[in-house]
Amino acid sequence: MEGKNNLNNTSQNSAKVGDVLKLPEIGWIRYDDKDIKFIYTGSNWTHIDLDIYDGYKSTESYTLNSMGDGLVTFKFYGTKIRLLQSMYQDVTYYGTDSGIIIDGVKENFNKTNASVTSTSNCRQHIVYEKTGLTLGVHTVTIVSSSSGLYRLENDAIDIDDTGSLLPSDYNKSIALDNTSMSLKVNDTQPLTATTTPAGVGVKWKSSNESVAKYDSSTGKVVGVGEGTCTITATIDDGYNVASICTVTVTKKDEPQPTTPTEPTTGDSNLFIELVDGNIKSYNVSSAEITKFKQWYLDRDNTKSNKPYYEFAKGTYKDYVIHDKIDWFEVR
Repeated sequence: MEGKNNLNNTSQNSAKVGDVLKLPEIGWIRYDDKDIKFIYTGSNWTHIDLDIYDGYKSTESYTLNSMGDGLVTFKFYGTKIRLLQSMYQDVTYYGTDSGIIIDGVKENFNKTNASVTSTSNCRQHIVYEKTGLTLGVHTVTIVSSSSGLYRLENDAIDIDDTGSLLPSDYNKSIALDNTSMSLKVNDTQPLTATTTPAGVGVKWKSSNESVAKYDSSTGKVVGVGEGTCTITATIDDGYNVASICTVTVTKKDEPQPTTPTEPTTGDSNLFIELVDGNIKSYNVSSAEITKFKQWYLDRDNTKSNKPYYEFAKGTYKDYVIHDKIDWFEVR
């Protein structure tokens, strides 16, 4: 298996079916035909392993069979796949309906239509590509032509560099109860992983903990800062089978200041604190409040009004001296 740090094998990361591709492109990872997770069935399989051979890692597996009894089966986790095989100038090697079955759906590919530009046989050709698969575990079978002599080959496959080639008996899966969520900074939301079988170990990872992180002690995603990231729950068995939640975090709403409004009808409470710390309270009409405020301002500015204000309080009057008032408010 090639590591993820291989340089791009084309100038624009744009290899296509029919191209020779000696190394996986950026975003892809390669598995050699000798990987034990490939299952070869049918007759007459030959596994080449020669230093002078120009297949990927100097190996290739092939069978010359009749009536399509050769098969290559495997599972992988990811969203895309490429098949790499040899191309021979003698097209009589190939049938016209070789194919690949992905999750029970077959697609044919015709190698006799591919061009071979050199004067000799070529290895490591892309003979089939499929992208846009649902992220998950896929079961694949490469099949030979259904009639005539056909050379079925497997040199290597390329899949997502975040994916994995899986054992043929792999039966684990994982799903999150949310594939996306929106949070405010400092807000939290539960995120739960369900595995098959139950009880499988799960690892959690944020693509950017300055945006959001997963708190395993509470089972919640925590919004940290503005932005978007992914929270990934991965089955802890080394095969990278995972489920992903995209988290968007926005700024927390700031409380907006409110401007006090004067009551227009009904009673209100007027509180007056005196300079000695005592507080007087009066339940009065809005008209009375307006009258009091005007008295206070006039006395403050021109001293034209009398130095006290009188309130009717039950059966008696209560007087407030202007110079003794520290502050007042209306509620």
